[in-house]
Amino acid sequence: MEMQMAGSDAGRCRGERQRGFTLFEVLLAVAILSVVSAVTYFTFSTVVTGWRRGQALVEHLHHGDFVIEQLAMALRSTYFPETGGKSTGYGFILDDDGSGGSSSDVISWVKLGSALVGKDCPFAGTPHRVDFFVDENEDGEPMAAVKAWRLDGQPEDFDPDEDVEPVFLSRQVRGFNCRTIMEEDVDEDGDIEWQDEWDFTNDLPLAVEITLYLEPIERDGNPVELSRIVEIPVAYLSDPWTDTSSVSGGEDESDESSGDSGGSDSSESSESTDSGSGGTQK
Repeated sequence: MEMQMAGSDAGRCRGERQRGFTLFEVLLAVAILSVVSAVTYFTFSTVVTGWRRGQALVEHLHHGDFVIEQLAMALRSTYFPETGGKSTGYGFILDDDGSGGSSSDVISWVKLGSALVGKDCPFAGTPHRVDFFVDENEDGEPMAAVKAWRLDGQPEDFDPDEDVEPVFLSRQVRGFNCRTIMEEDVDEDGDIEWQDEWDFTNDLPLAVEITLYLEPIERDGNPVELSRIVEIPVAYLSDPWTDTSSVSGGEDESDESSGDSGGSDSSESSESTDSGSGGTQK
């Protein structure tokens, strides 16, 4: 009797030791492991993708900030002779070519200082005309580019389109748009109606809005947009502003107001020119 009981106990022990996982338990463990692995992978992939997009955005903004800051400094250093409307060839020129990310406007103006041309430029300290635009490089890629040439001392057959080679600034800049305002474009409430066209080629606008469109971070994505509003300190010297200030020459109050504003603007113009010259010295 005791031997039979001992045999049955030994059989149960051997059966318990031989018992393993069922097929359902194995499949459940594999499914759980797969879910955990998938969640871990997608989390890691999202973090890496976000980091790469952040790095690309930082690089784009670095190039874009450099170009737009140089452009803003060059516009603030705009030069116009104090003879006002008696001078020709110093006006602001805008060639409108579309809007949005595919825009490719061209602007041209006369300036002083090293902005956009570099401190080693031999004519940085003298009045020189600058063209800013987006053009294709040798590889057919659109890039921000600039042309610059001195106004004085050029031969009679000088043609900047043929004789001046563009200098490419950044391959990240794929589009450029510019809008202008004159005094009548600002209403009594201070609201501004920006203009896409500029027909006064011997005058200067009060201010310009410049927008750079940078290469999209993702394929088929929207371009990165950088905008800046830049006031032209010497705009009052060109035709519209000198004419406006001299309309009411017989009224004392108007004369005083005009004289005060002219002095203020002259101060701003001097500061802008000094800042441009300072950049040249650096």
